[in-house]
Amino acid sequence: MINDFMKKIGKKAYLKDLDKIDLSKLDSDIKVVKDISYINDNSNEHKLDIYYKSNNELKPIMIDIHGGGFISGSKEMDSLFANYLAQRGFVVFTLNYRLAYPTITVFDQIEDISDAVKWIISNAEKYEGNLDAMYITGHSAGGVLAIAESLLCNDKKMRDDFNIDERNYKYNGIILDCGVMHFYIKNIAYWGMRNMVFPKDYKKMDKYQYLIFENNCALSTLPKIILLTNEKDELKKMTYYFKKVLDDHNVANKLFDIGTDGHIGIIFKPYTDENQKVIDNIQECFEVGEKVKKLTK
Repeated sequence: MINDFMKKIGKKAYLKDLDKIDLSKLDSDIKVVKDISYINDNSNEHKLDIYYKSNNELKPIMIDIHGGGFISGSKEMDSLFANYLAQRGFVVFTLNYRLAYPTITVFDQIEDISDAVKWIISNAEKYEGNLDAMYITGHSAGGVLAIAESLLCNDKKMRDDFNIDERNYKYNGIILDCGVMHFYIKNIAYWGMRNMVFPKDYKKMDKYQYLIFENNCALSTLPKIILLTNEKDELKKMTYYFKKVLDDHNVANKLFDIGTDGHIGIIFKPYTDENQKVIDNIQECFEVGEKVKKLTK
């Protein structure tokens, strides 16, 4: 019963958050292609949106994974953030995936993200996406999914355990925004969350071991990672914790602790001076600024 209650609370919070998005800040010059099915089941949970500013040149790709504690949320939450990244020269793909509980688990979500990226790989150039410059970003719980998706590029055993095909692509960089990067922390709240989003006896499963990142040797194969947090982010300590994990695995990373907008700050307010500076920093770290100059001339 408590799990059902938490699911309802998550949905209510998501709907309340959607009302906070100031759609008047959208740039109408950005092309938006909505609700493309990346699996042929026509399920809303298997759809993606594309944001880009067309100039008939290939542009870096940003794959965006929404947050919501694994149990709520949708690609619509990240619509303003995607629009602003598209203004900066990215082709942005925002993804839906099946939400956890009562039947879907994080393992299913990892497979959904993989299926979505498979579709993107096959279709990106139609939308001016450059497959040689692929980045992925995850907000909150989406951070875990973004790391898992990138690890699958480098770890054959992980692909086998998740029944995922061989890959011919890798990511150039990862952005973790206020990530839930220590969701196996030992307290009653996270115990409850784990029991909602993982199957029974998950601790004995190989799939779960990959997500205990500090014990995963494959973490050292990840590309450069940008970590975002701010003064009011209630999960700020997790970002600093994960930075240490990355440092311990010799993963190149950069942490930006900027602003006071809270856990969903840059997602809902990418237009503020502080968050525009954060996006400047992201582009500088990933060396993708030249595309912006061309688009804004």
